[in-house]
Amino acid sequence: MEIRKEILDLINDINYNPLTIDEIKKELGYEDIELVIDELVDESLIFYNKKKDKILNGRQANRFIGKLIVRNNDYGFITNDYQDDIYVSYYEMQDAMNGDICLYKIETDDDYYYDNPRDKAVIIKVLKRAKEYLVGEVRYFRKEFFLIPIDKNVNKSCLIINPDKLKNGDIIRGKIIKYGSYLEIEKTDYLGNNNTVGIDISELVANQNVRVEFSKEVLDYTDDITIPNEEINRRTTFDDVNIYTIDSLSARDLDDAVSIKLLDNGNYELGVYIADVSYFVKENSILDQEAYLRGTSIYLLDRVIPMLPVRLSNDLASLNPNEGKLVIALIMEVDNSGKVVDKKFYEGLIKTTKRLSYEECNDVLDGNIKSHPDYEEVVPDLELMVGLQKILEEKRINRGAINFDLDEVDIKLDAKGYPINIDVIECGISEKIIEEFMILANETVAETMEELDLPAIYRVHDKPDNIKFMMLKNNMDSLGYRIKTLHPREIQALIESLDDEDCYLKDSILRLMAKAVYSTDNIGHFGLASFAYTHFTSPIRRYPDLITHRLIRKYLFNNDVVLDSKQSLNFKNKLENIAKVSSENERIATDLEFKVIDMKKAEYMSNKVGYIYEGVISSIHKFGFFVNIGLTIEGLVHDKRLKGFVYNREQNDYYNPFKGTVLKVGSKVKVKLSAANKITREIDFDLVYNNTRGHKPWKR
Repeated sequence: MEIRKEILDLINDINYNPLTIDEIKKELGYEDIELVIDELVDESLIFYNKKKDKILNGRQANRFIGKLIVRNNDYGFITNDYQDDIYVSYYEMQDAMNGDICLYKIETDDDYYYDNPRDKAVIIKVLKRAKEYLVGEVRYFRKEFFLIPIDKNVNKSCLIINPDKLKNGDIIRGKIIKYGSYLEIEKTDYLGNNNTVGIDISELVANQNVRVEFSKEVLDYTDDITIPNEEINRRTTFDDVNIYTIDSLSARDLDDAVSIKLLDNGNYELGVYIADVSYFVKENSILDQEAYLRGTSIYLLDRVIPMLPVRLSNDLASLNPNEGKLVIALIMEVDNSGKVVDKKFYEGLIKTTKRLSYEECNDVLDGNIKSHPDYEEVVPDLELMVGLQKILEEKRINRGAINFDLDEVDIKLDAKGYPINIDVIECGISEKIIEEFMILANETVAETMEELDLPAIYRVHDKPDNIKFMMLKNNMDSLGYRIKTLHPREIQALIESLDDEDCYLKDSILRLMAKAVYSTDNIGHFGLASFAYTHFTSPIRRYPDLITHRLIRKYLFNNDVVLDSKQSLNFKNKLENIAKVSSENERIATDLEFKVIDMKKAEYMSNKVGYIYEGVISSIHKFGFFVNIGLTIEGLVHDKRLKGFVYNREQNDYYNPFKGTVLKVGSKVKVKLSAANKITREIDFDLVYNNTRGHKPWKR
């Protein structure tokens, strides 16, 4: 690896002049580098000249690597991190498809304009396929079976070569075995037919290549797990406090519990007890390998795709009431300013006092104890929790943490999987209690890792991009809101200043943010205004939390902290790979969850074509603008249907020069639903020009 890096650094240097292999050997002081050179050439990272006696970099060889983004059947663009996007026509794509990583060269497109030619990309070969499998519906046509992919960016005919027993309307997953002007597909999985309940969600799951079923080997391994008595007997118990799980009524994987009491000195003693999943999932076991590949549980509207088998997630590890459960316990003494003045970690054994629910706790704390008489003896502890929650929330806000309180959508499906109602979930005080307690626990664990100065995985959140910030600032200025600097405290102040009718702007502010990821380099968490943050509290459903538990056991319980510099580097590299894979798995899971929600929103709206709604423009783009009509439902008014309006890039608005009308973010408009497609997950509106009273368009 070191030789590869040195060769690439030399050849890709801006001042590099083509050298022979012998000259490269002399320059770097290495012998026998021919095999490494051949590997790099095969990977299209370096190139031979025409005589094959010297080595060129990509710029010198006119060879570059980028991702193909197909816009429609006629053209696309090649994109990468070091060049502007470059146009590529359909005829220059070879057999490349949307998302493929390609090797390409740049030529002059003389046909573009006679006196103003432009650069174009010519794809030479595909280096990495974005799609190896396709999911879709079977269609019979001219004595052949074809697949109609759910992915609308696949713009090729897909011939099924093993259509045995298939019929029109079947939904399958198939492997692409031949690329070209058309694709040859080999059926690998039968998912159902287009009348199967929930098949639309199953299609999306399969299209994301998400692991759903557990192998027999993994299930057998899980079934063989036992807890010996000596393990139970050696653990610390916590008989002097009441320990509660607080979760939704529908939750089945309970991985956190809490306790609270008031100390004689006026401080709080907060106990956070997390399921000791690392005891059951041994490092490098077949169960561990499966959890690593999944990375996270995925929560969809009608199903959960768990990271761990149900026997673990809902039984062995779940903190079910009145059952002895293994935990890693973090006991914190917290003063009245929210500072943790003492902390202790334990390998514990708990039996929760009572399972509480968000719904019932909120009702009780709202004063409706009569409806829940079994909560009477719980009330004193709940009131203590509320007191500490308010202290922690105030501390977090004072240091500049951002609190979006974004609307979370609740979509009800009928027995056939059709959406029958969309509502917004209200977040009550009990949800806020658990949120603050878990944030504090995660920060305390992260700060402990920082104090140890040993390799760890952190949850990091970088500051926003300056260009995006300036776009947001300009939008906010036009609406009468002010934000001066990129500090989380200012962003929080902006959110708090939003009028009720402008709460939709929270989504615009959220889009400003970078994505939180996992990393071994602790750069802090911008959104939480936290110096150090990690994930520790959900090891049943997140792999990084499981790794954090292992590190706690390694460093704190086993005192295995002696690492020389090489060991430390290797261990950190291993953790960084886990962090990278976990971040990608999280992205896939989040993307799938949003796709399912967007699909069901579009399906819900599909029988309302022609209805007129009042809404607010939530974002503007050169292809049109999105309108929020409430209940988190947004649709696009396409620029092609905006007669008389012109997009103004500098102002990022639409202007009608004949009427002097301006449409910008925040403008209240009346729209008519013109289309809602659950397959593409798109909702389209037409602008209604006779705006209702009080909903006048903006004037420049």
